[in-house]
Amino acid sequence: MSMWLDQKYVGILSIHLDQFKRKGSSDFNFRCPVCGDSKKSKTKARGYIFPRKGGLFYHCHNCLVGMSLGNLIKHVNSNLYKEYQLERYSEGDTGRKPHKDHGYVFKPLKFGNSQTETLFNRIATPIKNLSKDHEIVEYVRSRKIPEDRYNTLYYVENIQDLKKLAPGYEDKIITNEPRMVLPFYNKNNKLVGLTARGIRGEQFRYLNLKIDEDDPMIFGIHNIDLTKPIYVTEGPIDSLFLPNSVASGNANLRIVADHLPKDKLVLIYDNEPRNDQIVKNMQRAIDEGFSLCIWPKSYCEKDINDMIVKSSIELNELISTIEARTFSGPRLMLEFNGWRI
Repeated sequence: MSMWLDQKYVGILSIHLDQFKRKGSSDFNFRCPVCGDSKKSKTKARGYIFPRKGGLFYHCHNCLVGMSLGNLIKHVNSNLYKEYQLERYSEGDTGRKPHKDHGYVFKPLKFGNSQTETLFNRIATPIKNLSKDHEIVEYVRSRKIPEDRYNTLYYVENIQDLKKLAPGYEDKIITNEPRMVLPFYNKNNKLVGLTARGIRGEQFRYLNLKIDEDDPMIFGIHNIDLTKPIYVTEGPIDSLFLPNSVASGNANLRIVADHLPKDKLVLIYDNEPRNDQIVKNMQRAIDEGFSLCIWPKSYCEKDINDMIVKSSIELNELISTIEARTFSGPRLMLEFNGWRI
């Protein structure tokens, strides 16, 4: 495909990208439209478009999402994406090789899956095997994570050890504290990435590492029952409270529809009606025909884990609320407009 065509559409797309600037002949920088970049600083811009394999690709150094330029255009403006596809076709690209969702991440060394699993099991300890007075077990209990989900959680004594799994992250892993680790598997139970969550009030609470660049990082996808509703949250910890659930790992919950049936998905965004990025993402999901959970006004906490920890809401009540407050179509738009006020 013509690099000229990609650059043309970057120029058109730029009006939708905050703090867009050209960094070179084919390199561009702007605030990430997927995660919204930093909520604390309006000047941070960690999204980059750069050339790779004859085309342009996108990567965010904050949420670590990676995708082709086509999928970035699709995420930002679906109508512009249709125009882009038509022009690709007219240029001789038949579309037989569709865009991959995660076209680029920092490249780790290639391991066979069994070797990766063996190394992971040497580095990380299952939380269920640790004593009840261990620091990480006390932390997990303080978050009120259901005990039947402890088998999905791991502990690493020194975060530096994770470099052995993903050597491309040397410049990102600079501390040496212990962390809780949540592994991401693909549909075939292959380890493809992980999230390391701080437990001592670290400035950077989450560190995401991609082990396999060819698979999406969707937490819990290997355990999904496709015959039942599938709940989609942003954070992996939030998903641990819900049955048949996955986590996108970033603010783009809609990306899960590229890997699971859309008609089974219930998107559950954080309860932040004053957060412009969340409101924008929800509006886009509604426009694209997704089913969403709209939190009632009586719920004041930001996310599912906070609702369980900081309020008197019981887990069964929370799940019942999600079921009762899941909408689609015109009723969804009505409830959404009431929630955002």
